[in-house]
Amino acid sequence: MNKLLIVLGAPNDHLGNLSAVAKDRLTCAAHFYTSNDDFKLVCTGGFGEHFNTTDQPHYYYAKQFLINNGVPENVFLDCPPSANTWEDFQLTKDLVWDLQPDILVIITSDFHLPRAKTLFDKIIHYPKVVFVPASSSLTEAELLPLLEHEQRALTKIRTTTV
Repeated sequence: MNKLLIVLGAPNDHLGNLSAVAKDRLTCAAHFYTSNDDFKLVCTGGFGEHFNTTDQPHYYYAKQFLINNGVPENVFLDCPPSANTWEDFQLTKDLVWDLQPDILVIITSDFHLPRAKTLFDKIIHYPKVVFVPASSSLTEAELLPLLEHEQRALTKIRTTTV
């Protein structure tokens, strides 16, 4: 069976230390893979002022986290150096449609899920997809500005043609 897992990127600091959001997503992915070790895996994320200013793409740090948590290096496919969620899906679209997995799993944060689903439907629209929400470990105060950002971004996406 052909199975693909995509983990959406999240910020790291200027030293490559993963943010709590990134760790939440990657911990969820590591746990998922432990129970489903027949998946190929893609981590997204490149560079951007708002999430990664190091000399390595974000996916490098994500892969290292997963490898350090028991995911074998040989299950990773090419990872796109995307700068945002829209690019995550633009840069993985051809891979998804070329592989035509029997099941595609996408992991992102629970608070990011509505926007990710909306963009996925506009850009990739692959029929055999399951979204897995990574529970956020952020405090309510830390989460509030992210929720507000997500709502603004979702409103913009719904009124814009991709």
